[in-house]
Amino acid sequence: MKTLVIIGAGFSGAVTAVQFLQVCKPGTRVVLLNRSGEMARGLAYGTNSSRHLLNVPAGNMTALVDQPDHFLRFCESRLPGTAAGTFVPRKLYGEYLSGLLAEAEHQCRDGVSFERITTEAHSIEAENGKARIRIADGREILADHVILAFGHFSPFNPAITSIPRAAGRYIADPWSGEIEVPIDPQAPVLLLGAGLTALDVALTLDQQGHTGPVYMLSRRGVQPLPHRTSGHVDSIAGEVVQTLLASAPSVRSYLRHMRSLVRVAAKDGVDWRDVIAAVRPVTAQLWERLSETERRRFLRHVQVYWDAHRHRVAPASYAAFSAQLELGRLKPMAGRIQDIEVLPNGLRVQVGLRGTAAVESLDVSHIINCTGPNSNLARVDDRLIVQLRQSGLIRLDKLGLGVCVDEVLSVQDEHGAPVSWLSYVGPMLKAQFWEATAVPELRRYARDLALRVAAKIG
Repeated sequence: MKTLVIIGAGFSGAVTAVQFLQVCKPGTRVVLLNRSGEMARGLAYGTNSSRHLLNVPAGNMTALVDQPDHFLRFCESRLPGTAAGTFVPRKLYGEYLSGLLAEAEHQCRDGVSFERITTEAHSIEAENGKARIRIADGREILADHVILAFGHFSPFNPAITSIPRAAGRYIADPWSGEIEVPIDPQAPVLLLGAGLTALDVALTLDQQGHTGPVYMLSRRGVQPLPHRTSGHVDSIAGEVVQTLLASAPSVRSYLRHMRSLVRVAAKDGVDWRDVIAAVRPVTAQLWERLSETERRRFLRHVQVYWDAHRHRVAPASYAAFSAQLELGRLKPMAGRIQDIEVLPNGLRVQVGLRGTAAVESLDVSHIINCTGPNSNLARVDDRLIVQLRQSGLIRLDKLGLGVCVDEVLSVQDEHGAPVSWLSYVGPMLKAQFWEATAVPELRRYARDLALRVAAKIG
């Protein structure tokens, strides 16, 4: 019996399993490993809050490439009146993925074995063209192919946060469990970061009854931007693609052309979001054209602005965010922490404000790390990741964006050679393709990989 082991059961792992089960031949064993929690949920869709909405409308969130209305039909059965442009709760998407995996398991062919194991993989070693996986309880699994489908890791903790950590006033990962409201719900809180995670945490605190001020600190003070409520137009897509692919492969050139395209589009009544949308199909090509120096320049100077414009929030989420701004409860700041002092009932944080020599002193109850997931595997102390690094089975991207793979998603070893029995699918494909962190791209990578592996070991 041929064995496929998929490590990680968030979106990427679950959808890859679903697609593989649909095409694999009898005599195949599929093992889906997930370290904790309910499978097919992952970090993004494990929330129970109804205020945490998808950042993509329902009409574009199908998990199945060849069934574009699949998720929309699911939503209509659960929330009558859902339209293609509706932004539904993320927890509903978790239910959708769980049901999709259960259905694939139920409908798989006779002679196909599917096992879910809630455990942690401790090591993977090559053995005669196969892989031996050792899991937490000491068992070993011999696999013909392994797909790494781990997603995001906890945010990186800046050195200065050791002070509030020692005082028990620091939440390193807001999604590791329910965010605890401070003892005094009116006490100020400081969020590190001003992106989508910070917005979610601010809404969660509000929902849990926290009424004190919430400071939202980031280096540049760039705030989330909303999706529009009306539909888009694609009349300019061809011009945008042609202009950018013909431009010089540099950040400065890309940025200059993008700004020009947005200005010209605005004169014709076309929203800037349509320009951003037009770039999406060729983002991987644009990224591939950049040298390492240019990629570093982009990450240092432009990424925060690109992320805000590209990864927008649902209109309802933005309205709630804006309401807190108007009330003065949410206070964005641009700057860096210079010092933290422990007080009897909290922390005193000295913030150097961006663009000035001024320092502002904040007295807060807690600091919550909202800087977003860490994709730099050199900074991850997960047991399996450490073993893969030390054994040379994986090669880390020089820019800290994820895992190096080839064009068919085979993982590259420390020498840059593809490992024939080891693949990766998930948001760390960003290192190779940049546009690889959202459902519309990941579902395609998952399907294509599932078909290739099924053809190989079938």
